[in-house]
Amino acid sequence: MKNNRFKFMFLLLLCSILIIPSFVGVRQANAASTVTMKVNAESLNMRSGPSTNYKVVKVLKMGSKVTKISTKGTWTKVKSSSTTGWISSKYVVKVSTTATSSTTKKAVATVSNLNIRSGAGTSYKSLGKLSKGTSGTVLAEKNSWVKIKTSKYTGWVSKSYVSITTKKSTSTSSSNGSTVKPAATSTANVGKYFTVKVDSLNVRKSSSASSTKLAVIKKNSSYKILAQSSNNWVKITYATGKTGWVSASTSYGKITKTKPTTSSSNGNSNTGTVVPSTDIGKYFTITADSLNVRKSASATSTKLDTVKYGSSFKILDKSSNNWIKITYATGKTGWVSGSYGKITKSKPTKPVSNDGTNTSDGSLSGKVIVVDAGHGGSDSGAVANGVLEKDLNLQVALALRSKLQAAGAIVKMTRTTDIFPTLYDRVSFSNMMKPDAFISLHHDSATASARGFTVLYTKGKDSTLASYIKQGMSNSLPNMVNRGHKYQNLYVLRENPQIGVLVELGFITNLQEVQTLKTATFRNSAANGITNGLINYFK
Repeated sequence: MKNNRFKFMFLLLLCSILIIPSFVGVRQANAASTVTMKVNAESLNMRSGPSTNYKVVKVLKMGSKVTKISTKGTWTKVKSSSTTGWISSKYVVKVSTTATSSTTKKAVATVSNLNIRSGAGTSYKSLGKLSKGTSGTVLAEKNSWVKIKTSKYTGWVSKSYVSITTKKSTSTSSSNGSTVKPAATSTANVGKYFTVKVDSLNVRKSSSASSTKLAVIKKNSSYKILAQSSNNWVKITYATGKTGWVSASTSYGKITKTKPTTSSSNGNSNTGTVVPSTDIGKYFTITADSLNVRKSASATSTKLDTVKYGSSFKILDKSSNNWIKITYATGKTGWVSGSYGKITKSKPTKPVSNDGTNTSDGSLSGKVIVVDAGHGGSDSGAVANGVLEKDLNLQVALALRSKLQAAGAIVKMTRTTDIFPTLYDRVSFSNMMKPDAFISLHHDSATASARGFTVLYTKGKDSTLASYIKQGMSNSLPNMVNRGHKYQNLYVLRENPQIGVLVELGFITNLQEVQTLKTATFRNSAANGITNGLINYFK
């Protein structure tokens, strides 16, 4: 009797071992996919919701790594240490994901009108019929039956009438966020026109700044777009039978549906007619680095000569499209665009800057300075006390441009309006301009009591310039706290081979100090200090 009982228990255990596994799902994942992202902005606000209307819960620095949770529109929900919040998707790149391995079985019906049933046997009711070729994901198997999920049904079918395949997939990603494949192309702007806004722009073999340089195209030249990459480069025909890629960043050019009617190195316009003008007899002074003189009042007219920055000419005639007739050499007259100069009643005794003020003795004559107004466009930078950092940065940048030009410098701006060049765009622009100095302008944020200006440098060779600018600002802003010149690892300086500094002009989080920062008096004093620092540096 005991022997029979033992045999019975053994058989029961054996059946359990054979039957139970058949009900276990066959789709397994070894690891959940985790996406890590890295911040590629100098600072990035993490907010409580997916909009700039939500409060800032944390400020992330360049290179900070966060874990992606979800996305909504152009915003990504992330976790940084113990803080969870939303950041703009524009300012992060994917760094890595953990390897995710999964095994999936698919069942495909090999006959028509195949019954799918509520259980593993013909005694169970039919839920419906599957047509030949219908596929489903295998959820479980039991003897000669398999449980599947199709787009319409979840139920059991006989293994005799399906073909089962197994697929194993493993996904991984780059550990540094680098692009392995060339940027994907888009047809969004194909057939439209790209017009260059900067003095010159490199044409490259592929859609990357590290690709081979093929040629250089000039300001205001327009090209039909043949293709566009996902990283915002466009393919053009830059010479007969020759194609290449250029960056379509708004810092370098503009995309339009139709080709501009004219183009030249100094501006676009149709031929104008001469009209009576009260400006005849006054003086026109050039504020561009150089300006083409043409045979008639049109950018497509024959080029006769070039006049230089600071040159002044008596106005002989003025056209309806704002071109001015001048005597550019003894006995020689021609037309120049009125968009690139200033009109004054009398001839200036000194050159005129873009803000209409007389220049100094040209102590920065010939020096090329890139002025970078931090943030811009969709990136407001720090926000406090009703002030957006990007706005103050641009206001000081424009004031600094005037002061530098008044000292004879050739000034190049990374932005003059509320647009957002990326950090990469800013560095690329500086590399293209090859300036004698690169000045990036920002405003600080911290506690409500923090105040003062700081001059930051990254490369050892930048520290001397930082010291001079610190001293210049200290002299022109005697009532502000001088926080000194300090090292900080900043992308726009680290990746920039030119001499450069980043100036934190003051704290917008300090209610008292921000009232000063908003004034024209402060902007002019800060611009004077930076200009004097540059003058002393180049002596």
